[in-house]
Amino acid sequence: MAEIELLAPAGNWEKLKVAIAYGADAVYFGGPDFSLRRHAGNFSAAQLPKVVAYCRNHGVRAYLAVNCYLHPRELESFSSFLLSLRGQPPDALIVSDPGAVNLCRELLPEVSLHLSTQANTTNPQAARFWQHQGIRRVNLARELSLNDIAAVHRENPSLELEVFVHGAMCVAYSGRCLLSSVLTGRSANRGDCAQPCRWGYALVEETRPGEYFPLEEDPRGSYVFNSRDLCLLEHLPALKAAGVSSVKIEGRMKSSYYVAVVTRVYRRMLDLLAREKGGIAQETITFLKNELSRVSHRGYTSGFAAGKLAENAQNPKDSAYIRNSRYVALVLEVEFVEEGQDVRLLLAVKDPLQRGQLVEVVDPDFRDFAVCLLELENMEGKRVSVVHPGQKVKVVCTAGTFRPGQILRGPADDGEET
Repeated sequence: MAEIELLAPAGNWEKLKVAIAYGADAVYFGGPDFSLRRHAGNFSAAQLPKVVAYCRNHGVRAYLAVNCYLHPRELESFSSFLLSLRGQPPDALIVSDPGAVNLCRELLPEVSLHLSTQANTTNPQAARFWQHQGIRRVNLARELSLNDIAAVHRENPSLELEVFVHGAMCVAYSGRCLLSSVLTGRSANRGDCAQPCRWGYALVEETRPGEYFPLEEDPRGSYVFNSRDLCLLEHLPALKAAGVSSVKIEGRMKSSYYVAVVTRVYRRMLDLLAREKGGIAQETITFLKNELSRVSHRGYTSGFAAGKLAENAQNPKDSAYIRNSRYVALVLEVEFVEEGQDVRLLLAVKDPLQRGQLVEVVDPDFRDFAVCLLELENMEGKRVSVVHPGQKVKVVCTAGTFRPGQILRGPADDGEET
């Protein structure tokens, strides 16, 4: 059986480069329109050929999401957009609308089509139908169990299967939700979800307007729709046995730090799965799960993997992120001041930096180490004691094995939840 592809999110240039540096086999991203992540910092039409070229230069596959459902007024502009991709087309287009499928086949017949989870494929016959429509890969509905996935593969062995293994879960079936449209006028099916499922709710009796009855003993209300995040790290061996071709990380709107940490964890697990025929040691799995706890998350659940929704899938108490670490900076350039001793770095600052601060370097190969920031120098050449987010800074720090693309992180303030 072929090795499983690791598919990571690329919401902008920085995240694209980080995903590739930290081990992605393929990345998915959006253009200016027609994607279900309108606020993900998508690429402009002019940037898309450069994105595809960058991926190919690094041996990584490029998948472009065009998975929203089209209205009649959009068919012409969608066709024009497809035609604009002919010079440097992506390796695949991620689609969900049958009309979009037809147009992609007609205008870009050489490009593979991957069916979005938004299309809600839940059984072998549905998968076969889509394969007959020219679909090469199906991202199965997240509501399927491991046994369900295996059943789809058994009856469709030539069809590539993709599943989400990590990231935010939607309370609605396959993400097809109208709650945001009803409450805010922003459609989840048009890439504009306001996430009202994360809001607090209370019960109102119709003859007592203005009286709110809590559904839980919590003064903030009850978060009855609030899903925990998906984590199927321990289920990767079973997913491979079930015939999955690609595992996908959710998170085009997450930080570069999130992309880096989650991608390298799943990269390590997949590499071990390919190499360790006798199974992966539990202490290794525990270590990798601990790493996943160091990115912002809402608590983890295995979702529907076992055949029914896990008991811990919802968190009715609150919708806060658990944050155990801070994304401090991204290493842009490395210059040795004196070999084997101090190092000068150019950093893109993401969280306030102070002279003398101790930070941890997150390396793609898990060669993490701690360094002290000895001196800070702004881009005008002036020494400073503090640098704020959004700025670049030159830093002299203690020795270590540095390379561009590494992430610097620090502990969350007082271990708070945010």
